Formats: sequence, C-alpha cells, structure tokens
Amino acid sequence: MHFSKTELQIIAELAKGNTSISAVAEALKKSEKHIYRIVQKLEEKDLASISAGKIIPKKSTLMVRLTRVLDSYPNLIPLLADFGILILISLLEAKTVDEITEEADVKKSTVYAFLKKTLKISLIKKDGDLYALNEKLWGDVADLLREIRDVERLLDPRVPYNSIIYYRDRGEVIYSNKYDSDSGEKTGFSVFEKEGIKILLPTTYYYYSEKELEKELTKEDIFRHALYVAEKEPSVRHFIFLALFYCKFEGELKDIKHDIVENLKLVLQGERVKGYPSFEEIKEKADMYGIEISCHRPAK
Repeated sequence: MHFSKTELQIIAELAKGNTSISAVAEALKKSEKHIYRIVQKLEEKDLASISAGKIIPKKSTLMVRLTRVLDSYPNLIPLLADFGILILISLLEAKTVDEITEEADVKKSTVYAFLKKTLKISLIKKDGDLYALNEKLWGDVADLLREIRDVERLLDPRVPYNSIIYYRDRGEVIYSNKYDSDSGEKTGFSVFEKEGIKILLPTTYYYYSEKELEKELTKEDIFRHALYVAEKEPSVRHFIFLALFYCKFEGELKDIKHDIVENLKLVLQGERVKGYPSFEEIKEKADMYGIEISCHRPAK
C-alpha cells in the first residue's frame, strides 16, 4: 500500500478536524474536483468516504495511526509518499540496499536517495552495510508501518477475500486460502505431493501471475513459493519438508540463495540451529519418504 502526497495531506487535514471538501481544497490549494478524485482513492483503500460534501474518515486502527502520525509529524509527508512507506516497511528488519531494493520493488537509485534523506533526521539508522528503522526515536511510525504491513498481508485485489498473502510484487502474489481459488494455481507445499512428498494441509497455497498462469511451475518456483510461506510462518514442520524437497531436487535448487536454505544446509551437516529441526529429525522423515540425504550426513 502506498499513498500519494495529496492523499497524506488530506489525511493530515482530517486529523485537524477539517472534513469539508471545500475547506480541504482551500487549505491544500487544490480544486474541489481534484480533492474529490483523491478522496475516491482513499475510499478504495477503505480509509474514508464522502457524504454531503464532507470527508468521513473510517474508524479503523490504520486510519487512527495514520492521522496521529501525520498530525504529529507533518514534515514526514514527503518521505512517506509514493514508495516511501514501502521502503520503510522493508526496514522494519535490518537490510542491505540490495535487499531493500528487492523487497520494496524500487530502483536502487530511489533507495539511496531515500536513505540519504531519512538518515539526516535519524528516521533510519545504519550499522555497517545494514539499514533499519530507528524505532527508539520513531516508535509510533513503526506501529503505523506494522499496521499497514498487516493490512497488506490480508488484502490484494488480485486474490480472493480472506486470503493470507506471503509475498507480492508487481508480477505475482503468493497466498493461501482455506477455500478453493479459481484465480490462482496451486503451488508451494500444496504441490509437494505431486513431487512425492505428501503433506496433510489445513489450507491451500496458490500463486497468481497474469503473465505465467499458463506456465508450468518448475521445481525452483515451487520451492521458492514454499520459502515465502516459511518466512512468514516459520515452524519446524515447514523446515523439515523444505529440507526434504531440497535434498530430493538439489540439482535444480542449488542456485537458490536464502537464509532458510543456508540454515538448512548447516543442519544437514550436523550443526544445531535455533528454531530448526535436528539432522536426526530430518533423517527420520527422509527415510519415510525414501529420500536419500546421505550426501549431507555429518562426518563422524
């Protein structure tokens, strides 16, 4: 979810109690027609509505957090506008510039320019090559960003209502739903059974891509989509099945770079990693499925 500068300015006016379309237009030096058009975009985001020439803010946690932050820090509006919120959400966890660029789906030059501005006001802090939101100084902004992230995980016009979203960019969405979905194709853990690894699942995982709905999923696609699920819902069970899939199709997956994969490699070499299954647990499951993992067996 991202906002234009004018959308944020309107929300800031609402925080002041200024709800009249004509008054907001005058305050922002815009035409009333332009304000109507922008408020319609806020309606699409379920943040406001129009009634009798007035803007009615929605009574939601997200709207409350937005109005408070914009009322307290109006100078943040240019930084939050456009791709600003997307970049800041990615910085809720420390990341390198390359990782920010990938997660926020923006140009590297945009990230560098944004970091330069936010470092000046200590909105962002830097530790070596890692950047992160400075939550000690900007805790209420962090709360707002988490609220937006939570809303985004639940809503996307490309997928059915009541879906859980694990990953999205301009080209694809990876999501799950307890009910059958006609808009996506099964992927991730939901198609492990087709590859000889049967899992009992309470939900179904899907991917949606306008360009690739007719394309047959590769082993790399399936594994990558399952990694997105495990990122958001880390569990020993997920890690065990990812390890089995990786061992079974390592030749096709060896080029995938991911923290979960690196940790699983350590486990498969006999090391203990907090939050991950032991080598013995993975070996026990591998034997059940007839998957050979001896090439990873730790040296005695």
